[in-house]
Amino acid sequence: MNQDAARLDQSENQLSRDREALAQNQRERTQAARPALEPAPAFNLNRAIENPSRAEQALPGLFAASRPQVNSLGQTIGKFIDVTA
Repeated sequence: MNQDAARLDQSENQLSRDREALAQNQRERTQAARPALEPAPAFNLNRAIENPSRAEQALPGLFAASRPQVNSLGQTIGKFIDVTA
C-alpha cells in the first residue's frame, strides 16, 4: 500500500510538471506566431527646425513697440521717476 501511495505521488508530481511544460510551450508558440513589431519610421531631423522668412518673423501689432505712455505730469510711465523734494 505504501508503494502505491508513493507511485501516486510521483505520478501527480510528473503530471504537474508536464502541465507546466505544456503551458510554457503554448506560451512560446503563441508568442512566436504573433507578427513581429515593426520599428517606427526614423524621423528626418533636417527639417525639424524651420527658419521662417523675415516677413513671418515680424511681431504682430499687439507686441510691436508702442509709444511710451505719459502721465499728467509729463513723466513716462513704467520707468523710474526721480522725485526730489
